[in-house]
Amino acid sequence: MPTKTLLKISAAVIAAPLALAITVDTAAAVCKQGYVWRDAKDGDGVCVTPDDRAEAKKQNANAANNLQRGGGAYGPNTCRQGYVWREAFGGDVVCVTPYERDKAKRQNADNARHTAR
Repeated sequence: MPTKTLLKISAAVIAAPLALAITVDTAAAVCKQGYVWRDAKDGDGVCVTPDDRAEAKKQNANAANNLQRGGGAYGPNTCRQGYVWREAFGGDVVCVTPYERDKAKRQNADNARHTAR
């Protein structure tokens, strides 16, 4: 299979899950007592514990250390081996462990239970 075709397929495989990632609607989100906005990016209002918020901030601060040096199959956002994109929101390409990505997905799924609207 030609390299260009493989790159197109790879891009589609990456883009599809990102397009389906949960978009966070946070403008009016108010977290229940004991929860705060995750703030994985400005405007990320998924309600999580303060410890989970601190963890997201640490992941962001450490993001460059988890990238593959020189890029790779997915360009400059290629994660080093053993790491995956967090996908806490559409377009989130911070590289984290698979456990941390699963945790972000659970946080998104649990957001309604932690939001007081």
